Amino acid sequence: MDRIDDMNSQSLDASNVSTWLDNNPDFLHDYLKKLQIQRRRTSLLSDKSGLLLANFNTTCHKKYSTQDINFPEPLSSPNSNSSKLAKYSSPNSNPSSLNEPNLPPINQSDQLEHENIKKQVSRDKFRQLSLYEKMYTLVKCLYQSLDLKTTCKKILNTVSLLLDADRCSLFLVVDENESETSEEEMNGIANGKVLVSVVFDAKSHSLNKFVKNYAFDSMDDGCGDDDDGEQIKIPYGKGIVGYVASTGESVNIPDAYNDPRFNATIDQKTGYKTKSILCLPILNENGQCIAVAEAINKIGDESELEENNNSEEFSFTKEDEEIFAKFMPFISIAIRNSNLYSQSQKEAQTNKVLLELATIVFDESASTVDHLVSRILFNSIFLLECENCQVILFNTNVSGKSNTGVVFPRRPSFQDINKYFDRVYELNYNDLKIDKNFSREILVKSKVPNFTIDSPELSIINTVSHSGEILNVQNAKDDIRFSHFAEMTNTQSFLCIPVTNCSDQVVALILACNKIKNSTLNYFSKSDINVAEAFALFCGIGIQNIMMYEKVVRAMNMQQVALDVLSYHVSSNQDEVDRLTKEEIPEAHELGLYSFFFDENTLDDIGTLKACISMFGELELVEKFNIPYDVLCRFFLTVKKNYRPVAYHNWRHGFNVMSAMFTIITTGQFKNVFNDLEILSLLIACICHDLDHRGTTNNFQIKIQSPLAKLYTTSTMEHHHFNQCIVILHNNVNNILTNLTSVQHSTAIDLIEKAILATDLALHFKHIDKFIEKSQSPTKAVFETTSDKELLLNILMTACDLSGGAKPWQCHYRLSQLVSSEFFSEGDLEKEKFKQEPIDSMNRSKSDKLPQMQIQFLQSVCVPMYHSLSLCNPLLMPMLDGCNSNIEQWQKLIQTQNDNKPNNEIN
Repeated sequence: MDRIDDMNSQSLDASNVSTWLDNNPDFLHDYLKKLQIQRRRTSLLSDKSGLLLANFNTTCHKKYSTQDINFPEPLSSPNSNSSKLAKYSSPNSNPSSLNEPNLPPINQSDQLEHENIKKQVSRDKFRQLSLYEKMYTLVKCLYQSLDLKTTCKKILNTVSLLLDADRCSLFLVVDENESETSEEEMNGIANGKVLVSVVFDAKSHSLNKFVKNYAFDSMDDGCGDDDDGEQIKIPYGKGIVGYVASTGESVNIPDAYNDPRFNATIDQKTGYKTKSILCLPILNENGQCIAVAEAINKIGDESELEENNNSEEFSFTKEDEEIFAKFMPFISIAIRNSNLYSQSQKEAQTNKVLLELATIVFDESASTVDHLVSRILFNSIFLLECENCQVILFNTNVSGKSNTGVVFPRRPSFQDINKYFDRVYELNYNDLKIDKNFSREILVKSKVPNFTIDSPELSIINTVSHSGEILNVQNAKDDIRFSHFAEMTNTQSFLCIPVTNCSDQVVALILACNKIKNSTLNYFSKSDINVAEAFALFCGIGIQNIMMYEKVVRAMNMQQVALDVLSYHVSSNQDEVDRLTKEEIPEAHELGLYSFFFDENTLDDIGTLKACISMFGELELVEKFNIPYDVLCRFFLTVKKNYRPVAYHNWRHGFNVMSAMFTIITTGQFKNVFNDLEILSLLIACICHDLDHRGTTNNFQIKIQSPLAKLYTTSTMEHHHFNQCIVILHNNVNNILTNLTSVQHSTAIDLIEKAILATDLALHFKHIDKFIEKSQSPTKAVFETTSDKELLLNILMTACDLSGGAKPWQCHYRLSQLVSSEFFSEGDLEKEKFKQEPIDSMNRSKSDKLPQMQIQFLQSVCVPMYHSLSLCNPLLMPMLDGCNSNIEQWQKLIQTQNDNKPNNEIN
């Protein structure tokens, strides 16, 4: 009492208090520690922006001992005015400095202790954390991911833990027209927008997994792996979510079914019952709503559930609203950062792709169309995040209007539909995965266009090729124009991008279908369209450059072939023409040209030239087409000189084929089937069908990769023969078509090309089945339609080309020896060049098998063809009889050979 009275008697001024505190340091330490915690809690609950959380030091999670804080030590003299506490009590000091006392840094031992905290905590333990510990820890975890979808899932899991909510959803405000929540759109929300569920209905098992993996330092990314199902769209201003987005007001509903704004459709579909709802807007820095977070069904801990069996009594409280509201600024920043990061990543990837394409453009010598399109496909899939991508190249040579940009017809016919396309490429997202890594070196092979009039892709091709504009369809099944395509290809959304050249002509289409599953949106956005526009521009430049390069290579090959031809051939001179014009031309019947058994060996070279002129005269082609006589003579002389002196495919073989066609037209009475222009074209095609033949087959040209094989990938030699014919006809001194009209000239050239290409046996096997079917039909003798006449033309060209098989035995045997000699020469070249044995028909060491090989060829190729022709026109029966007669002669020859062999050789 004396001591108390003594204290009461003393004046409680600042000097006395300071001296007393210096003498009692333990009391001072405890007081300041309690004051610190109290003021932090008060600040957290009073600060609506929650910005103080950003300044929290990680040491707030530790329980520090009193020795961890460096408090002022007692003064040496109780009456000293230099007390270290004076700075707190000085009249000039800042009184608010006590609101934020400085905590000491974490030392190494604290850090180790921090890292060893048990990672798996229960929901109850999470509840036991102080509010600022929950907020700080979860915000820190939230910022560890910049991926928008992963971030949104973590947001929902965080909200669920903070509010004890059973399920949560998060909706982004997007523009239905632009389909993108860019930075500019966030600052200009207007009507016509929708809310799209980035994460819909985060279920309790996701939350449990989140809690299980919850730690103070990090949050496991696995919580973002769940598939959230179909994306939900809610009209702006409709329903509870739409109401919150449009008004910016929060909504706390204890009983959802009593609220008229609640839509129970999803509950009915899923069987889940929504009870309580807490829905808050997420605002940007300008106070505009960019997203809405929704918590559903408040749940209690295990003890509360035991006490209250009726879980409906749990609803979100005012405190939940305050906690949720404090968390909104962090969600807003996280979404904004994710959007910015996503945009920057996409821009970086776009720039990288465009740079790569630019590199290809300026390095075309090291690229092909296949390489370029492969890179276009690869980068399209990753830039647009699509499951499937196609590149369709148009054949720009089809349309004569190269500057219109319209290549594909609005109503293509069944026959010519594929001529409008050059190549088609396709790549799937799953095809890129090789050992869980993506391969950039994948080379996509082109496919031959195989569209039909009912192909579902044609609706898209037609629309985009004529408009020349990007087509973005978010729901293909609901669009009547493309519903068939959507059903046939299981496509939900697609983006079709036209690729144009410098003439604004559509040269290709890029068709991207279906967003990949982990995309933020399930349809293509405005950002995708912007990327596609820039990407298509570079693609157009790249495709045009590569195609120009291929044309240059093609021209170089053509030049090399032309130089090769010109180095060997010479044109006929005027003296030769003068001598031939003075020759007397015999009648066709005098030469035996009307007989199917005509043998060209009865004529010398000048006789073959006169016979050619005689055939033209007999058919009155000279008069009907006003062909100058000297031009006709020079034409045949030049054609003769352009045949090489190979064993079989020489001038005499060309003459033989022309004479066979003359016999079929006259004796076979096909003058009633073909008109005069067609007959003229057929005779020209026959005499020119093997021009500049090198004595080797197409396969050999391909094997040695000759310039011809590089120039013509199919029917190599036949294309070359036709081009040589055109070269001769384009020279005015040789042009026997000079007096035809433009229409007649175009028709004649087209028929000549078809007829010469028909002599390729590889094509013959495609035609013969149709012709056999025709020969067995009731209309077998009628060839009035264009398709029937063209089919007959193909078969007749092959029949004339192989007419040596129907000649008399002596002529046929001689021609067979010539063919075998030429084949054996090719086999010798193959042995020398490739060091391998050729096939039997070209193997000189297998010459004894010639009779068997001839029989097999006649029976499998010639007999079916001549039999079908004789069914259509019995006047051609001599060709079938001659062929069968030659088969019998070969069989007799085999029997004679066997009779002359010793018995042991025969066995």
